[in-house]
Amino acid sequence: MDTVPGTVRLRPVDSVDVTILVDNSLDLFLPNEAHATRPPVPGDWTAGPHLRAEHGFSALVTIRANGAETRILYDAGLSSDALSHNLEVLGPSLRAVASIVLSHGHGDHHGGLEGLLRTVGRKRLPLILHPDAWRTRKLVFPTGAEVNLPPPDRSMLAAADVDLREREGPTYLFGETALVSGRVERVTAFEKGFPIQWARGASGWEPDPMVWDDQYLACDVRGKGLVVVSGCGHAGMINILRSAQRSTGVDRVHAALGGFHLTGPLFEPVIAPTVAELERLHPDVLVPGHCTGWKARQELARRFPAAYLESSVGTRFHFA
Repeated sequence: MDTVPGTVRLRPVDSVDVTILVDNSLDLFLPNEAHATRPPVPGDWTAGPHLRAEHGFSALVTIRANGAETRILYDAGLSSDALSHNLEVLGPSLRAVASIVLSHGHGDHHGGLEGLLRTVGRKRLPLILHPDAWRTRKLVFPTGAEVNLPPPDRSMLAAADVDLREREGPTYLFGETALVSGRVERVTAFEKGFPIQWARGASGWEPDPMVWDDQYLACDVRGKGLVVVSGCGHAGMINILRSAQRSTGVDRVHAALGGFHLTGPLFEPVIAPTVAELERLHPDVLVPGHCTGWKARQELARRFPAAYLESSVGTRFHFA
């Protein structure tokens, strides 16, 4: 199913659909647009179930090439049941999912795995993750406040008979039609990871700012260019897009979706250089979500009015 590449390059695909299953926001009145199909407004708001938003991310990526269709689940949200609940509302079955990809080891991206696996009920479902995703971590804020970041539950995954595939480097899936990046090279001067993150090591807690397990998913849509999906973007969105260009040999960035991690006082100074570099990359579509932050989203919408699309739970973004 997957290969660890030497000089393998992505094979172009006919289309890529990215359906947002879990994200921080939900707006039932967003209109359909080019590339974006929004979920229908419920005819009776007193009847359920309804879609849920939470501080987490999950996307269903559907790839079509040469008459065949492949589905990849990228991340699983924060709470145990939001992903499985939203799948029930939206309707797509995950029994056809060929693989799960974990963007990194933070709980707002793996928290829904147990509920998902219980719902799917499949054995030996591949789960691709970076080895550092197992690290026990915490955030230490300048105020002294701490937030624990437990890793995925290895025993739960073993009990669910998940086929764990740990990769430090890139992996190409399904006839080289999808790239899971592995560790992203850091080449910009302004994208410095997550400075307030610590991890438990052999001698106790130690700084762990780089979040080396942060990995993206990329496809090359024939005639359009790269579609890149990011969970949080701890590697930095420019590092991610430049990595996708280097790894695939495809220069054109058609779309970038997911978390850009530009929220809060620690990351807001990174907004300006990120936007400046994005202007050099000229993406056709930008769908910033999850941890991008409202200030960054406003600036991206202002600077890229033709490319910007609002993310919202239940939206299907179509690239073909």
